[in-house]
Amino acid sequence: DRISDGVIWDFNYSCLLTVASVVAGIGLATDSATTVISSMLLSPLMGPVVGMSYGLIVWDLPLIKRSAKTELLSLAYCIIFGLIIGGCCFWTRMAKVWPTHEMENRATRSTFLSGIPIAFFSGLGVALSVLDDQTSSLVGVAISASLLPPAVNCGILWVMAMVKDEDWNDFDFQNLITGEDVDVDKKTNYSAMGIYSLLLTIANIVMVALGATLMFRIKEVLRVKKTVFWEDLKIARRIYKGRALNSESGEALTVEQAGILPSGRQVVQVS
Repeated sequence: DRISDGVIWDFNYSCLLTVASVVAGIGLATDSATTVISSMLLSPLMGPVVGMSYGLIVWDLPLIKRSAKTELLSLAYCIIFGLIIGGCCFWTRMAKVWPTHEMENRATRSTFLSGIPIAFFSGLGVALSVLDDQTSSLVGVAISASLLPPAVNCGILWVMAMVKDEDWNDFDFQNLITGEDVDVDKKTNYSAMGIYSLLLTIANIVMVALGATLMFRIKEVLRVKKTVFWEDLKIARRIYKGRALNSESGEALTVEQAGILPSGRQVVQVS
């Protein structure tokens, strides 16, 4: 229930996403690192990522689809808020010093490449922090796995690209591996910086999901002390694969019948 609740787009989720997007936009526009970090802690984007990882482990296709849909909608939502914030601020004196240092930190090739391993190892921490109730570690993971600010940054930078009437064909995807970085000391290329920000967000989401999936599997296999969740994980996988039987009738258990709760272990028999 804790995982499935985190992927539902409800009133609380949308409010948190809105607040986090506004806070991130203000922090990026004013070059406030503290404000940007605050938005990471407010962001609910980690919920759908954990949902995708858990769905992959137990092969719950509806959960995977629901999590992916929520994450994609959230990504588009953050970019739209970035566009709104950029549109409200591009004419002000504040925009004359853009891109700020906080914007640049999320819009270069070097940041994109270095963010890949950071996001992967953050995913390992997510699986442990969320599911073993290690809330103190979760705070650090939320900061290291920056999912929301780059998406908002993308929207702000694209507004500036449209205002400056830039050529959007200047970006070369080969530069991701072998090319030169964006040189903000020369002519600022807002469109390229926005694309790097978007790619950073996508890479972070993918790598966090892969890292969490790997840790789910590692923690399940290793003979270490585990919470009740890890025992329920084995049951859940067998239920979704149709290998769990009712101990009385011998029929295959459905997800609704089992409930995937600790009490469900009393009626589950593995075939």
